Amino acid sequence: MSEAWTLEASRPVADALAAAGIPPARLGKSRSARLSPVEREFYFWILHRCSGEGPPSAQSIRAEAARLRLDLEQVREQLAAEDLVHFDAEGEVAVAYPFSGRPRGHRVLIDGERWVEAMCAIDALGIAPMLGLPIEITSRDPVSGAEVRVRLDPGDGAWWDPERAVVLAGSAGCDGPSFGGRCDVLNFFESKQNAEGYVGDHDQITGFPISIPAASDLGRTVFGDVFKEA
Repeated sequence: MSEAWTLEASRPVADALAAAGIPPARLGKSRSARLSPVEREFYFWILHRCSGEGPPSAQSIRAEAARLRLDLEQVREQLAAEDLVHFDAEGEVAVAYPFSGRPRGHRVLIDGERWVEAMCAIDALGIAPMLGLPIEITSRDPVSGAEVRVRLDPGDGAWWDPERAVVLAGSAGCDGPSFGGRCDVLNFFESKQNAEGYVGDHDQITGFPISIPAASDLGRTVFGDVFKEA
């Protein structure tokens, strides 16, 4: 297992953001900048529910929208258009980045108390700075099936196993929401060689492996200030 890496260390993330196709509008508080105050309140409520009790039910979503005097269909369309939250045909949360309403293979234990599912490796790493809480991530290399574990604390640093583990920063080059072209690519790998081999075996994927510290910095850049108003 690696030595601690302090989160205060500054590492360039511009190349990784470009490789993953993540524009400035998708970073931190800018993610919700185009929402109205009441839409933002609704959005934050969904994120808090996902990080605590789990994704809210369709019934509780309807009730919260009614409490806020929001048109449910309209606000759902707005959140989907901004690629913040996506709902399934039954009105349940399918995606509320960084959280997934379905198993994705990136399990995250928050503050040693509750398990959630993250959409991708970067989303998983972004949960700690977003909530200001320690997390433990359990994932698997899509090539070898080997387990990759990461512990991340907003104040103390990161530890990971295996020591040579990396994250693939890239995309499948698809237009549309992140879950369609990026989330399936942004995975943990047990080694740089496996990540590079994965890219080589998939013509539609571009990208390159980055270290766990760099990936943690990327997660913080994307999600660290989500709950701040733009």
